[in-house]
Amino acid sequence: MMKYVMTFVTFSLILHGTILATVPNEITEETCVLAAMDAQMRQKPEIASAYYKHLYEKTEQKEYLYNSLRMYEGVKETALFSKAVKEALAKDPEDKILLRFQLISLLKEGHYSEAYHEAFILSRQTKESSDYLLSAEALLKLGNYQSGYNELKKAYEITYDEETADRMALIMYTQLGQKEAAIRFLKEHIGAHGNSKMIGKRLGSLYADSGALEDAAQMYEAAFEISNDPLIAQEAVKIYVYRQESQKLRVLLEKSEVNDPLLLELYVREKEFKKASVLARKLYKRDANPLYLAQSSVFEYEAATDHNDPGLLKRVIEGLKRANEEIEDPLYLNYLGYLMIDHDLGIEEGMKYVQRALDKQPDSPFYLDSLAWGKYKLGQCEEALRLIKQVKSMIDTEEQEVKDHMRAIENCKTKGKK
Repeated sequence: MMKYVMTFVTFSLILHGTILATVPNEITEETCVLAAMDAQMRQKPEIASAYYKHLYEKTEQKEYLYNSLRMYEGVKETALFSKAVKEALAKDPEDKILLRFQLISLLKEGHYSEAYHEAFILSRQTKESSDYLLSAEALLKLGNYQSGYNELKKAYEITYDEETADRMALIMYTQLGQKEAAIRFLKEHIGAHGNSKMIGKRLGSLYADSGALEDAAQMYEAAFEISNDPLIAQEAVKIYVYRQESQKLRVLLEKSEVNDPLLLELYVREKEFKKASVLARKLYKRDANPLYLAQSSVFEYEAATDHNDPGLLKRVIEGLKRANEEIEDPLYLNYLGYLMIDHDLGIEEGMKYVQRALDKQPDSPFYLDSLAWGKYKLGQCEEALRLIKQVKSMIDTEEQEVKDHMRAIENCKTKGKK
C-alpha cells in the first residue's frame, strides 16, 4: 500500500516533465519523507526538493528547508537553485546556512568576485572552516592561488581535513612553485594526523613527479595497505618495473595480486617453477585460458624432482593434450610430443604432436631434435642421424641435450639399427 501511495504522490508532482508547485496536504510527514528519500535514490532532485519544501512549510523545521536547497544543488539549471535560495533568504536574511547556500549559488553561476566578497564577510564573522573553504573556492576560480591557498590554510588549521590538505599540497606544488614545501607539508600531515588513501596517493604522485621514485613507490605501497585499492598498487608496480627492482616487485605482486600474469613472468624468470605452476593453474581457473593450462603443466614437470613419476607424467600429458586442443601452439605441441617420446608413453602419437609443431615452424632445430629422437626411439637410425646432423648445423653443438642425442643416435647406427 505504501509503495502505491508513494508512486501516486510522485506521479502527481510530474505533468509532462514539469514539477508542480504543491504537494497534497493529506500526505503524512512520514510518507512525505519516504517519498523525498525515494526521489533522491532515483536521482530526481527536483521532486525530492519539492517534498522537502512541503515538509518545511508544514512543520517549519529548518532542516527540511536546508534539505530542499541541497537537492537543488544537484539540478543542472542553476536558476532554480538561485531562485529557491533568494526566496529563503528573503524570509530569514541572517541565517548563516542560507548565506552559505547563497555563496554556493553565486559560485555555480560564475559570480566569483561577488562570491568572494560575501564569503570573506561571512568567514570573518563565523571563523568556521566551511566558510573559509567557500572563500578559497571563489579566489581559486579567480586565479588568485596564493590568497586561495591562504584561505584553505585557515580552514585546515581548524579541522585538519585531509581533502583540504590534499588541495593545499596540489596548489603549492603546481601553482605556487613550492614543490619541496608541498611534499614536506604532506609528510608533516601524515606524522601528525596519520596516513590515508588520499594523502598517501597524493604524496606518492608528488614524489614520482619530482623524481624520487623510491619514496614514491614506498608511499604508494603504504596507501595500498590502507585502502587495498589495486590502482594505487599498480603505480608502485610501474616504478619497480621501470627501476628493474625484481625482488620488491615480486613481494608487492604477491601480497596485492594486482598483476598475476606479471608475477608469473617473474617466477619463470627466476626458475620458481613450482610457484609458477600453481599460479598458472589459478589463472586458468579464473580466465579459462588454455594457455595457462599448458604453462601450468609444463612448469609442474620442470619443478618435479622425479620426472619419471607416473602420476606426474599422467597429469602433465593430460593437461597439455587438453590445452593443445584449443591453442595449437607449436611450443606446447613439441613439449607434449617430446615428453611422450622420451618417456616411451606413445612414441608414434608423440611424433604426431611434434610434426604438428614442425608444420607451423619447419626450421626450428628444437622441434627437429624431438623428431630425430622419436625416429631413434622407433629404431629408424639413418633418418634420426640425418635429422640430428641438421640440428647440429643449426645450433650450438655444446647444447647438452643435442650432444646426448647425437651420441645415442650415432651408437644406434653403429649397432646396425635400420
